[in-house]
Amino acid sequence: MEPPRSLKLANKHDKFWLYDGSIVLWIEDTLFRVHQTVLSNNSEIFSTLFSLPQSEDSIPDSIEGCPVVQLHDRAEDFSGFLSALYYPSYFDDFPSDSELDGILDFISGILRLSSKYMVQSLRRKCIYLFTRNLPATLDEYDSRTSRGTATSKRIKGDVLMRAIRLAQETEVPIVLPYAYYCVARLSSRRILEDNSDDITWQQKTVCLVGRERLRYAEMSFSHSFLLGFQPAHTCVNVLCASSRSPHTEWHVLEASRHPHPLRPYTRWHTLNVCSECISNAKKQHSKGREEVWKCLPAFFEMRSWEDLRAICES
Repeated sequence: MEPPRSLKLANKHDKFWLYDGSIVLWIEDTLFRVHQTVLSNNSEIFSTLFSLPQSEDSIPDSIEGCPVVQLHDRAEDFSGFLSALYYPSYFDDFPSDSELDGILDFISGILRLSSKYMVQSLRRKCIYLFTRNLPATLDEYDSRTSRGTATSKRIKGDVLMRAIRLAQETEVPIVLPYAYYCVARLSSRRILEDNSDDITWQQKTVCLVGRERLRYAEMSFSHSFLLGFQPAHTCVNVLCASSRSPHTEWHVLEASRHPHPLRPYTRWHTLNVCSECISNAKKQHSKGREEVWKCLPAFFEMRSWEDLRAICES
């Protein structure tokens, strides 16, 4: 059979045209000669696909003795996917302190295709890297902010929007609560920009409403020990009850245009209260931050952390 002109113009991939490959995958304008068993053993989708007869179109039966299968994916995505599949150290060599935009460049294609073709081992590795910058637990968040590396920097709006779109496309909702949290802390001007690559206007509205809920959470949960300061039951210093410093500190937080209820409070020395009162306030602050994290999905109209995690693992 004479191959179609588009197939004649396709180029052999410089890395994945393997001399002993058993099948040719035609993707966009690129040809991949790989091993059918490698793909089938890692994915039931591929195993089933390769067992089906090809449609009677203009695709030739074989190239260099290998059957040809056309896939409607992106060649760039598939190249990364094959690299992760063929080389076990592919993820190990990726810098652990990379910023989110670099992580997205690295995982996007692999995550799309491992989700589509149900290669769970690669999907889990992608999700692990995803959550390094968009944490799924409070412990991960605290670890991220305490590393003191590039990963603790504030994430740019364009990168956040891209991450949210990828997470929704690949059904990884576990990263969305914190991603929305970060979007809610952007300036209103940035959120309201009309960029084609941004999240939807409905999602932006959820983030703006969520910002007000974050302000409430800061006041009622994580930093309530400042707004309504009460001495510890074990306090013996009569001056603590009349200290104005906690309320002053609350007004400093309140003046911020971007509520940040997850931020650990560190200015304990400015409270001008005894060690017993500081210890009690730290306990309240820790418990309040845990409550904020628990409620974070609900602040942005999502299901519980447990439900979001179950979706990722299904």
